[in-house]
Amino acid sequence: MNYNLDIIIPVYNEHGNILKTISEIIKLKDIKYRIIVVYDYEEDPTLKVITENLKLDKIFLIKNKYFGFNGAVKTGFENLDAEAIMLYPADDHINFNLIIEMYNKYKEGYDIVCASRFVKGGSYKGAPLLKRIIVKLVSFTLDILTNLPTKDATNGFRLFSKEIVDRFKIESKKGFTFSIELLAKAHRHNYRIAEL
Repeated sequence: MNYNLDIIIPVYNEHGNILKTISEIIKLKDIKYRIIVVYDYEEDPTLKVITENLKLDKIFLIKNKYFGFNGAVKTGFENLDAEAIMLYPADDHINFNLIIEMYNKYKEGYDIVCASRFVKGGSYKGAPLLKRIIVKLVSFTLDILTNLPTKDATNGFRLFSKEIVDRFKIESKKGFTFSIELLAKAHRHNYRIAEL
């Protein structure tokens, strides 16, 4: 393995966000990482923004073998070269500082590290009110009914050890459900899970 961390960023018409997001991530110095941008179609203007404005030495552009966000995650997982894998939102240019914190938790022996909007210091600003209510309700319900070790089971901003990715194949077909699926499978098999 050549890298400590592969950062997977699924994109779909994220040309208005991606430059700011990646510009923050590439400020990271204390870790050997690469960024894997997974895109759905060749004409996505996101690609032009990346290739015209950023050095591609740590950025790899990979076409989605499947379809949509779930397919982009699977495609990213099939192109790994690191001991740990992070899924990072294309429109998040605020929480890049959590990357090192999450990786340090992984180095402490955790196999999954969950970023949470619903613990002290977490935030869920900017989303429409209805979406915030629904996500909070779903997360609260999952917390009560499943005893998963995170208050924010639906959040896709997450770090996985390569062992988790290799052992548990994604069976879910749409959206962010993979994130709950892998969390539940790992929890059932007593893997260590942290939340910050």
